Amino acid sequence: MVTATLEHAFPKLTDEELRLLEPLAVCEYFNDGEFIFRAGQEEIDLFVVKSGAIEIQNPSDDHKVVATHEVGGFSGDIDLIIRRPPIVNGIARGRTNVLRVRSQRLQEVMIKIPRLSDKLLVAFQMRRELMSQMEKFGFIVIGCGLCSDTTLLREFLHKNFVPFTWFDKDTEVGKTAIEKYGEFPIIQKPDGTTLVRPDLQDLAYECGLWHECPSQSVDLAIIGAGPAGLAAAVYAASEGLNTLVLDKLGPGGQAGGSSKIENFIGFPSGLSGADLAMRGVLQMVKFGAKLIAPTRVEQFKPGAGPKDPHELTLDCGAVISAKTVLIATGVTWRKLDAINAKNYERAGVYYACTNVEVMLHDTQDVAVVGAGNSAGQAAMYLAECCPSRTVHVLARGRFGPSMSEYLCQRIAATKNIKVHENTRITRVNGGAYLIDSVDLLEENGKESHLDVKAIFVFIGAEPGATWLPDTVKRDDKGFIITGTDVAQSGHWPLKDRIPCPLETTVPRLLAAGDIRSGSTKRVGFAVGDGSLAVTCVHTVMPDS
Repeated sequence: MVTATLEHAFPKLTDEELRLLEPLAVCEYFNDGEFIFRAGQEEIDLFVVKSGAIEIQNPSDDHKVVATHEVGGFSGDIDLIIRRPPIVNGIARGRTNVLRVRSQRLQEVMIKIPRLSDKLLVAFQMRRELMSQMEKFGFIVIGCGLCSDTTLLREFLHKNFVPFTWFDKDTEVGKTAIEKYGEFPIIQKPDGTTLVRPDLQDLAYECGLWHECPSQSVDLAIIGAGPAGLAAAVYAASEGLNTLVLDKLGPGGQAGGSSKIENFIGFPSGLSGADLAMRGVLQMVKFGAKLIAPTRVEQFKPGAGPKDPHELTLDCGAVISAKTVLIATGVTWRKLDAINAKNYERAGVYYACTNVEVMLHDTQDVAVVGAGNSAGQAAMYLAECCPSRTVHVLARGRFGPSMSEYLCQRIAATKNIKVHENTRITRVNGGAYLIDSVDLLEENGKESHLDVKAIFVFIGAEPGATWLPDTVKRDDKGFIITGTDVAQSGHWPLKDRIPCPLETTVPRLLAAGDIRSGSTKRVGFAVGDGSLAVTCVHTVMPDS
């Protein structure tokens, strides 16, 4: 990955690029000190400086100046592409002349002027990386780090790449806010608005993640924004299909909880699951796909005839009519089956390993439960970010057969990782908020005790999408059967064609990624599945 630099983050447009942009923009003037845009405003456009300058201020840090766009410079970061409210203010310095590209025309710019599109996308990503390194930026989250409700909000913001700064309730900032508002968690927006104990839907609305959710008709509805769903959305939208992606929480799927993915082609240094998700969302939005999250599908109604659309009923009340539907909901980690484990979910027992969770347990000994790649990646991340801690890897069976060889070798060579084979946790011990130890049971019946302050769980895979009707057949483990398995199942209803490779027992309902029976549970495989799904869509989608 390229490390953010000022050159990457703040390039200037050439005279030729400005000439190409002018037909898609309007020319406007602002007086010195006048707001060009404000943090939190609903509609945000692209502004390119022709004369004067735009000063960018951070309202979350006493309006500190973080950048100044001079002639040839332009405003915005990834929020501009995803159509979210800005988290900074833009103020004219001197009499300022700008080219203004309305948000509704930004996709046209990205498609018609490819070299400008590349420059904008690189700059926006680099700017977000630089922002993440600032001490105080974006939303302010105040609450108890080891309380599940605070962790849930922090995980939600992280998963949806919303910049935020967290203050524990015991810091001076935390004490002052709690004295004023009486309870926590507390969210302070860049525009000064304060939310007390918001639910995810309210927070999504206030972040600009949640837009109006009208009933609509699309060519392809994708349920699940993990690697398979995002890949399908990129390819479908780039080929002109009207594409809508739905997710119950936000983009990334199970891979979004990975601290580092190193065996995905094209990224020799690796990248985090969150970075992969952000890049996928930017690509799909660039081509015109839309994302709605958080929302849940409550019912699937198959089309009555071969050309009738399927219908998806969402928890917001909207009904989506889709010529084809792709199920890419992935799987969820199996819950830790141990006494008291549920009491500490998101408060010491975690089913992801990102900086959101890890920073709460700096210098503390921890346990990782599992023996697959996700467990191995988590163990390495925890060991490397704090060499003074011991990371205990607990495998129910043998360690190694289900993990990539490069990870096994790294773990074996890392001094502060200790592997426990044929061992499981039977009980989690601790007080009201803090875990202090776990009880272990080995396969031979030997019991032991381990002092750890957090447990990161990556075991098993539970297929979801329980809202699907019984006509969608599954294998004996609950994964959805497709293609050849469908043809041989006796449940394929059509006589005029065979199912495509990803088609389920319901025609024009496809499945891809981890939820599909027989799939390999790797990011690269899921991306390939998502790409193949678009080929299937072209094959099975009825003519208009």
